[in-house]
Amino acid sequence: MKEHRVLLTGTPLQNNVDELFSLLSFLEPRQFSSSEAFMAEFGRLETESQVDKLKAVCCPCINSWKFVYFVRFI
Repeated sequence: MKEHRVLLTGTPLQNNVDELFSLLSFLEPRQFSSSEAFMAEFGRLETESQVDKLKAVCCPCINSWKFVYFVRFI
């Protein structure tokens, strides 16, 4: 049986790696289990190579998720 998770967020990421880790660890707890390891690797994104590595780690997960967008028109 496949486990399903729903993530509702009211604010976009504010260029904050802590927030990114929180979302990733909720959606993929097996892959993103250690905040300390994630922050040691990506906590201070100072070079393009670090950003590229973060994208490589995150993109396979993001591409496998199904996103549903609800738009409310006022």
